[in-house]
Amino acid sequence: MIVRRIALFAGVVALLIGVVGLLAPVSVSPEREPSVGCGSALAPDLSAARANDDESAANFPVPGGVVVDTNFTRLCRMDLEDRRIWTITLAAVGALAVVGGLVLGAFSNRRTRSP
Repeated sequence: MIVRRIALFAGVVALLIGVVGLLAPVSVSPEREPSVGCGSALAPDLSAARANDDESAANFPVPGGVVVDTNFTRLCRMDLEDRRIWTITLAAVGALAVVGGLVLGAFSNRRTRSP
């Protein structure tokens, strides 16, 4: 009984964290550079990252110098993929725990009712 409730509670918490993680905004901020928004894992918006890539100093010639280019679009895609991986996994595990807790509850109720 207690194990079922703990599994059900943990499943609900994991499912909620997974769904909120999918909806929460993602942003990247490499090495003291300003943060760039990437949208959310469900609705990516790479326009700010692309605009920042187009305006970077690496796109302009610098005589005798080396300019390190930060590809914000690639960073956004990587962070969005990471967010999708852990949130979908967590939501799936949470959903399985909720279903398992409900199934265990249904079977335990059947056992107590049968003569």
